[in-house]
Amino acid sequence: MKISTRALAYITILAGASTAAAETCLSGSFKLEYEGDCDRETLIEVFNDQVFSPAKSAACDGVTAEQELDAQLAAAVPSTTIEELCASIYKDQYEVPFTDILKKDVNMTYEKAFFLGHSHLQEEVETTYEREDGQATSVLKEDGELVRAHYQGSAQTKKTEWPKLPNFESSATDSLGQPTCTTSAAMCCWTKDRQANDNNGNCARNTYSKNCVDKDPGDNTNLCYVDMERGEVSTGNAAEGLVAFPSDNGNGEGAIHCHGLAWANDVNDSSARYKGNNVFFVAMYDHMYQRGYVENVPGAPMCGCVEQMPTVTRSDCTEIDATERFRITYDSTTNEVDGSITLVDINFNACQGINNRNNDLWAYMGRLFYEGKISNRQWGEAGRIITNDHDCKTAVRAQYDVMGLEYGYDYDVSTFTFVAGRGELKTTEAFGHRAFETSMFEHSLTAPSNKDVN
Repeated sequence: MKISTRALAYITILAGASTAAAETCLSGSFKLEYEGDCDRETLIEVFNDQVFSPAKSAACDGVTAEQELDAQLAAAVPSTTIEELCASIYKDQYEVPFTDILKKDVNMTYEKAFFLGHSHLQEEVETTYEREDGQATSVLKEDGELVRAHYQGSAQTKKTEWPKLPNFESSATDSLGQPTCTTSAAMCCWTKDRQANDNNGNCARNTYSKNCVDKDPGDNTNLCYVDMERGEVSTGNAAEGLVAFPSDNGNGEGAIHCHGLAWANDVNDSSARYKGNNVFFVAMYDHMYQRGYVENVPGAPMCGCVEQMPTVTRSDCTEIDATERFRITYDSTTNEVDGSITLVDINFNACQGINNRNNDLWAYMGRLFYEGKISNRQWGEAGRIITNDHDCKTAVRAQYDVMGLEYGYDYDVSTFTFVAGRGELKTTEAFGHRAFETSMFEHSLTAPSNKDVN
């Protein structure tokens, strides 16, 4: 907890008894201003330093700062407690509507396309072919200017709304009744790099139109499989089945980059209150605007709750560090208590996880679990999607078992045309030249026509 050295407080000791004299030992108005958190421990310390100790009189003998603050709040109109006061401050905090970022429409139509990976910001690539003078069009730094403006302004100084989209909702709700992710975590996975000269991905600036059409992001994970039903609520694709990539790179999915965030179940924790800022930073600013990473893994949303995303071996992670300044006032003439957040300063940093594993979403969720901020069930569910294993074979095999699938395919030997065999498969002598042609071209179930043969 950090208390500003510039914090101010005042209390006027009035002659005679106040309306709360029977319950409080101090009378008069007071104001608290400080940097830190709004909770019982912090408020008692601030109240003691700024109000109680400087103004304490004989009337307060045997009374602690905690008892006096509780009494002051109980005597307020309406009566309140430290916990209720802090909860109301957090609940009443102004938040920037997510639609204010790109300024498209209030129905989140464009944002929905963006988080699925299908907006024009993701599908366009810089080119010099569209204008006769050869000037470039679809320049990301120009088309994404509003993203930069929000990052340098409100994203670091105000609370940003959590996107009201199916991507970021599940069957779970928080203590305020708002939809949230079951795992208290979200993740984005990108398959394409559309911007050069940013030290990320392999898009090449020299002749954008030829060398940056289908380029790869920096590969930081291994895609194991896409469960087609997971992201159906977001993508709208009513599909079933599994698309598996048991190997990696050229023998699997190719280059893919995943990055996520997680937050506490307590809605008043800064990681939960500013998760909208964080998902904006991860999806729009850091990876799209800064690095040029775009487009989704087919069959899945580009970004969504972890429980909607493909199974991967790991994911990078960003956490927010917020500094907040509070002002709490008590007016003795009306007995009203008022509180607000007067300053917000947000920094976006690589997650600090368990076992010194930083920039790792699974490890950061482990830290949240050990700090009592998420449940073991949430960490476990996320761990079945972010496998924490460089090899996908175990994860793919486990999912096959869950879905009742087996490697290979069912076949009927009676439909086969025998040609030749070795070992156990040698059921007769090898065919001669004419017998082979007869089997292949006359009696085979897939025999080509004479025209094909000729």
